[in-house]
Amino acid sequence: MEIFNTMRSQQPQPTTSHGVGNAHKTVSQTQKSSQQMAREEVQQSERKADTQKLKKQLQEITDQLNKEMNPLNTSIRFGFNDKVEEMYVSVIDTSTDQEIRKIPSEEAMRLAAKMRELVGMIFDKKG
Repeated sequence: MEIFNTMRSQQPQPTTSHGVGNAHKTVSQTQKSSQQMAREEVQQSERKADTQKLKKQLQEITDQLNKEMNPLNTSIRFGFNDKVEEMYVSVIDTSTDQEIRKIPSEEAMRLAAKMRELVGMIFDKKG
C-alpha cells in the first residue's frame, strides 16, 4: 500500500491555471473574431453608403445633362439604369418625342442585368 501511495504522490498533478489559460485564449480569440466581424460589417455598410451616394450623384448628373441639352433642342437624353448601374443615352425624335435608339440597347441592359444576377447566384457569399 505504501508503494502505491508513494507512486501516486510522485505523479504530476494537473494544475487549474493551465485550464484557465486555455479558456482565456478561447475567450480572447472569440473577442477578436467578433471584433473582426464588427469591422467587416462597418466596412460593408460604408461601401453600401458609398454606392448609394454614387448612384444618387449619377442620377443628378443625368438630370443636369438633360436640363443643359433642353435649350439646345437636341434629341439626346441621358439616363441611369438601376438594375445594371450604368448610364445610357437615348436618341429622341423631337417632333414625335419617340425614342429612335438607346445606347446601350434595352436588350443589352437586360442581358447585363441577367448576367449580374447569375454571377451573384454562383458566387453568393451566404450560400
